[in-house]
Amino acid sequence: MTEARPTNQPRSAKQGVLRVLVLLSAPLVFFGMAELLLALIGFGGWPPLFVASSDMPGHLEANSRVMQRYFPGRETRLGIDPILFKKEKPAGTLRIVVQGGSTAAGFPYGRWAGLAGMLGDRLEAAHPDSEIEVISTAMAAVNSYTLLDFVDEIIETEPDLVLIYAGHNEYLGIFGAGSAITAGRSRAATALHLRLSRFRVYQLMATSLSAVKNWSAPAGAGGTQARDTLLAQAAKGAEIPNDSETYAEGLLQFETNLSRILEKYERAEIPVYIGTLTSNERDQAPFAGGVLDEANAEPFAALMREAEDSYRSGELERARDAVGRAVVLAPRAANGWFLSGRIEQAARAPEAARAAYRKAKDFDRLRFRAPEAFNQLIRRLAAQYGATVVEVHDNLASRAPMGVVGRELMLEHLHPNARGYFLLADAYFKVLEEEQWIGGPSVVRSLDAAYKDMPITALDRVMATQVLREVRNDFPFRPDRVEVEFPEPKGKIESIAEGLYEDPDSWLAAMESLLQHYLANGQTDDAAVVARVTAQAIPWEWAPNLAAARVLLEAGRPRLAVKYFEKSLAARPDDPATLLLVSRTHFALGQKQRGREAIERLGALDPDHPAATNFEAWQSRTASPGREAQDPTPTEN
Repeated sequence: MTEARPTNQPRSAKQGVLRVLVLLSAPLVFFGMAELLLALIGFGGWPPLFVASSDMPGHLEANSRVMQRYFPGRETRLGIDPILFKKEKPAGTLRIVVQGGSTAAGFPYGRWAGLAGMLGDRLEAAHPDSEIEVISTAMAAVNSYTLLDFVDEIIETEPDLVLIYAGHNEYLGIFGAGSAITAGRSRAATALHLRLSRFRVYQLMATSLSAVKNWSAPAGAGGTQARDTLLAQAAKGAEIPNDSETYAEGLLQFETNLSRILEKYERAEIPVYIGTLTSNERDQAPFAGGVLDEANAEPFAALMREAEDSYRSGELERARDAVGRAVVLAPRAANGWFLSGRIEQAARAPEAARAAYRKAKDFDRLRFRAPEAFNQLIRRLAAQYGATVVEVHDNLASRAPMGVVGRELMLEHLHPNARGYFLLADAYFKVLEEEQWIGGPSVVRSLDAAYKDMPITALDRVMATQVLREVRNDFPFRPDRVEVEFPEPKGKIESIAEGLYEDPDSWLAAMESLLQHYLANGQTDDAAVVARVTAQAIPWEWAPNLAAARVLLEAGRPRLAVKYFEKSLAARPDDPATLLLVSRTHFALGQKQRGREAIERLGALDPDHPAATNFEAWQSRTASPGREAQDPTPTEN
């Protein structure tokens, strides 16, 4: 009889566990290998927020491809205007980073209307001897999800301050609570999408699904064929009443993301200045402000006709009575509150007008403008996390009729005009100056002088007017987009703008043409703005910085001219003519040591130069250096 062999139970158990582990790890191994393969062939990737500048070694700039994080393989035409800053933060430099959406970015004027461009230029004019970097991460259509996504990378740049102006895109922007462009109808789904988007395999899946969707969609049925702007696609068909779940989700989304943003900066001990939101309340009728209850539609319409007729005929008490009955009948109909605001404005009742206009904005179901609840959240969360509230809304409203912002400061529903952008940045400027972040200004300028010198050129204004025509001929101002031609030029500036409109890459040539136009017509102050903006755009170039310095001297602003002379010397350190001008300007300003240093550098290049060989005699001749160095007083009016 053969004896049975005993089984090895422990070994069999181990083999079973191993098989389970292999089965469980197989998908991870597969995806890991796929991720590696996609990396090897160069597909996808996670674009960083900041990349090395190809023009200035040792400098960084915002990545123009950063939106590919959220839309891999898709051209969104959204980006951040690049502002260069040093990779290694120099000692004594004040570094400020701006976060926000299209208003913070300066739409439709561009970089210099934005908070970083406008504020940076203003700070430079007030503190020409200080090193200040104001860096923008703002771009159109984004909301608090994107701001939160950028925070860790911003912290890595070691900012001294972070400035935030955001909130209008929380419902209809990318990943907004009511947006058609979203990862899901919940914060959890959106958060998961943002995490998975870091992986190339997920990016490949998203790109493939998008391609299939675009291929299968009939011509003209949505997508970019019907609505060419990303924000128009995002907002398509999205009406959000105040009592809806979507409205509540938007509030929760803004509160949760902003809380995390402020908490991260608080932990990193980085001060945050966050602005209250403002929009066009007085001159922008609600986009979706009618009655939702069909039973009340006809009685409401009758009362509105009566109120409108009485208002137009000047019978304000009768108009008040009719519109009052209308808003009682339909208290959430924004159109009734908007007409009430018109009537109270005509009756010169500012408090009642402000209250009515604000309700009209808050009850507008097409939420391109943030509700007032967002400002309440901003103030509460700022107090909770030690941030500073910048009263942007109040700064604009204080300069508007009856304290209600309208077309005198706004282009359309929420983007400021040139003066509005100046006042938006001014709100932050005043707070930073009051808190002495840089010390007292070395050049004190009146508000009017600063406004006339703001970095929005006539070319920017013409281009913005054309963009505004296009905006007003698209959703939400009309249901279908209408193509708008650039109008026939009426003068030199419009002619330059037309060329730039046809060829956006010709910006530098357009600015040079505008500069020469102003110089030829003796418009020195306008020329100084153009020269300064050009130099800021390409700080690594010698010629634009030297041109800016020369024009600033001619405009009687030697302190600021010195800054641009130094930038030109950084690009071309061995230029004798620049060194001579720098030295003369320093001496005229009473900065003798810096003037002498420039002459010593000149002598090293050209020992036989008269200024180097007979320094005392040359210095005495600089006592009357001409207009460019006269009146070295620190006050400019």
